[in-house]
Amino acid sequence: MKIICSSAMKGFLVLLLSAACLLASEGKRVKIINGNEATPHSRPYMALIIFETEIDEMICGGSLITPNWILTAGHCQKRGSIATVILGAHSREAYEKGIQKFYISRSIQHPKYNSSTLKNDLRLIRLRGKARLGKKIKLLPLPEKFEQIEEGTVCETAGWGRTEKKEEAQFLREVNITILNQEKCQKHWNSRVEITNNLICTNVGPKGQDTCTGDSGGPLICNGAFIGVTSFGETVCGRPNDASIFTRLTEEYMGWINSTIAAHI
Repeated sequence: MKIICSSAMKGFLVLLLSAACLLASEGKRVKIINGNEATPHSRPYMALIIFETEIDEMICGGSLITPNWILTAGHCQKRGSIATVILGAHSREAYEKGIQKFYISRSIQHPKYNSSTLKNDLRLIRLRGKARLGKKIKLLPLPEKFEQIEEGTVCETAGWGRTEKKEEAQFLREVNITILNQEKCQKHWNSRVEITNNLICTNVGPKGQDTCTGDSGGPLICNGAFIGVTSFGETVCGRPNDASIFTRLTEEYMGWINSTIAAHI
């Protein structure tokens, strides 16, 4: 869920004094690191978001939270692109029976989103039309509890893109990652990033289990609950003992999500 840096991200890279980048970029290094291909349609809430221009494309993940709203990362946007959302997909490119494709009617960043620091890295996308729910397309329930997740908890996330072998994956891939406590995460990132209660960190596993470019906006699921949204990490994906960062779905963020949806019925 890390990204290739655009010119705007180069400023962010210098600011952090490291090779840290956004998780979604102009769309080249897209991969789940040392994960596995998901069972087809085992994650029916997953949304594939594609931003296309005449010369390239960028992708993000997202979660279907109502029949016509997707929750993704705030930085999932590409100027001058045509954006589409695909639901019910397993393959990233091939046509599959039962997929549903939508254009976007509204794309709403969190009002306090900061593109330099990636604080409040959330975005709501309203589809033009409503998804027809069924076996391959289902909602991902938003959290009702907001306790911190204990260090060592094994969580999961998923996304589309290249594998650790640098071959483009044609199908949705998933990976298990473990929670890293806030103090250890802060020590890893030191002064480059302030690890607040609005963030949750995962430890890159001993075999390099991680997220990378293009996985931005996908869900972090712990103990069966939707806990966070993929945000950012180090430029080099899959280095053991690095720390990747997700936006934690706090009670405050849930208030914004619910009020925003209610205001745009």
